[in-house]
Amino acid sequence: MKRLHPLSSAVVGIAVVLLAGGSALSKGSGATVGSVLIAHASGATTVTVETTAKASFIVTEITVPHRVLIDVRGAVLPGDVEMPVGETPVVEKTVVEEFDEGMLGKTTRVTLHVTVPVTIAKSIEKGTRLTVTLTPKSPLPSPAPAVKPKAEPPASAAKADKTDKPTGVTGTSKASPSPAKTTVKAPDAEAPAPKASAPTAPAPKASAPTAPTKAAQEPAAAPPAPKKAAGTASKKPPSKFIGSEDPSIYDFGEEQTAAAFTTLAKQVAVAKKVKKNEYTGTKIDLDFKDADIHNILRLLSEYGHINIVVGDDVKGNVTLSMKNVPWNLALDVILEAKNLGKVKIAENVYRVAPKETLDKERQMKIKELKQKKILKPLITRIIPISYAMASELKPQAAELLSSRGTIGVDERTNVLIVRDVAENLSLIEQLINNLDTQTPQVLIEARIVESTSNYSREIGIQWGGHYIASNATGNPTGVVFPNSITLAGGGMDDQTPTSGMNPFGATPNPNFAVNLPAMVGTGAGGALGISLGSVANNANLNIRISALENDGMLKIISAPKILTLDNKPAKIEQGTMIPYSQLSAQGVQTAFQEAKLSLEVVPHVTADGSILLKLKINRDEPDFNNRGARGDPTILKRHAETELLIEDGKTAVIGGIYTRNYGKSYSQVPFFSKIPVLGWLFKKRTDTDRRSELLIFITPRIVNRAESLGK
Repeated sequence: MKRLHPLSSAVVGIAVVLLAGGSALSKGSGATVGSVLIAHASGATTVTVETTAKASFIVTEITVPHRVLIDVRGAVLPGDVEMPVGETPVVEKTVVEEFDEGMLGKTTRVTLHVTVPVTIAKSIEKGTRLTVTLTPKSPLPSPAPAVKPKAEPPASAAKADKTDKPTGVTGTSKASPSPAKTTVKAPDAEAPAPKASAPTAPAPKASAPTAPTKAAQEPAAAPPAPKKAAGTASKKPPSKFIGSEDPSIYDFGEEQTAAAFTTLAKQVAVAKKVKKNEYTGTKIDLDFKDADIHNILRLLSEYGHINIVVGDDVKGNVTLSMKNVPWNLALDVILEAKNLGKVKIAENVYRVAPKETLDKERQMKIKELKQKKILKPLITRIIPISYAMASELKPQAAELLSSRGTIGVDERTNVLIVRDVAENLSLIEQLINNLDTQTPQVLIEARIVESTSNYSREIGIQWGGHYIASNATGNPTGVVFPNSITLAGGGMDDQTPTSGMNPFGATPNPNFAVNLPAMVGTGAGGALGISLGSVANNANLNIRISALENDGMLKIISAPKILTLDNKPAKIEQGTMIPYSQLSAQGVQTAFQEAKLSLEVVPHVTADGSILLKLKINRDEPDFNNRGARGDPTILKRHAETELLIEDGKTAVIGGIYTRNYGKSYSQVPFFSKIPVLGWLFKKRTDTDRRSELLIFITPRIVNRAESLGK
């Protein structure tokens, strides 16, 4: 049988326990590995390990070189059955071996030599079937050719010697049949013949055995564990394992602790085990008075088909009466009553000793382990730092040092000088390799889009004229009073536009009665004038129609961009300084107000490659159309400040403002403007519509994504 050493500092790599099922130590009779099956489908390899009884499964991953170890504690290899193992594109070699872990018992190990780093998913059914799915973290380099399955001859399983039947038991015992279905049959065992252990103790009469001659012991039927989907997709990367000490060094099961039943909490734990049906041994009846503890333990070992080694310091008599209880529960209760503890030495072999003795032995083992660690030689290693400052990484590395270790920094060469044992040096180097990576560089590009549209329309009317009836014009009224009449419009002044009323000469006074023109002129709108008059010019009618419409659109795009490191603030701006007058006690002084376009940002790259941004965006510009009392222009301000999370390379709209100013006004003559249709001769209409829209877009990109995030 090949002896395998547990994973320790001698293995160059990183180990992590990913899953475990069952207890740390096997209970009851030993288990046997029935089969190891390997299959490959949909780019993933599935490994299935089955045992004949409940066992403890531990899966360990080693990164250098790539290995996956499946340890089945408390299980041995059959001597006449070959393990059906094979190779897949993910697993290039499989080795199945058995080794002895001393007090922890025998363990069967399945070593999988994987070709690429893998993601591990697991499921355990009833404590006897383990399914491990290995999904490559990266595409396979090339499809592996079909390989015939290999089988290695397993080591033969050691057979436990049958213990002798106990003698000299004062009392009686009988086994009652277990209500559960028997899956593993124990060898035939007859009830021992009770004998008097002391001449002074009265020996009770032995009762007739009522239990069947064959005792059966069955493993615990645990409910099936829920299965997990293999290779579950997740954007967030898994945490990185750096390393650990050998877990088997400190692997003390509950059965190995001397103070198993010294406190009330431990007694409550035993009661919970009974309630949960964790004691599944053969149920028996016990009735003893002043029976020697050695004979009681021999009797229980016979029913439990285990070997119990009792030291000379275990003494005393036991008086008890128990009906229909599992043999292993009876064993724990008796040990608790006598202040004893038990330790599993090997498969199916237990040692019983006083708790004080076991406590001392455990403390001695811990001291021995500490002494071995102290005696290990110190090694000095120089670790270069490429992207970070060595002084910044020193505090994190110092936490992994032992009490003998030291660490220093050489600022000139930017290196760490570490002196410690080999295991801690490997942990520190792995930590530094994961922390000393390129800092992500983020390019932030903002786009500020402004759109403005203006629309206005005016429709105006001017009309009027004059009428003269007099002797001078040859059309007197013919009466004494009024002998002459003059009628003319009076709604005009020197600023009234009269263009178009007389294209042949000087423009006469049109005498507009309604003077509501549109603001037309060079480059704006249009007007049409009509003049109607008599031959003697004693009657004249002038009409002028004007209309104006303006429609404009303005679009402004500002695109500031800047490149910065992760978690480092950056700022870029462009603008003008506007002078303005400021009155103070010293007189009139000239001050300056800044109108600028600026972008301020602090990016943070998350573990899954997204970017968290803190943004401040300003766009200020002078407005020369609106001025102050001293003629200084006003400033139009546009400002946005926010925080957001956005994926790399994606564009997001962080904000926007939309405004609309709509107006309609009338200039009109009272009463007459209300007349339908004819009212348009007495009013002017003005329509205005102003719309403005502001949108701010942001697009961050990680420039060195592959180097900084490994994607």
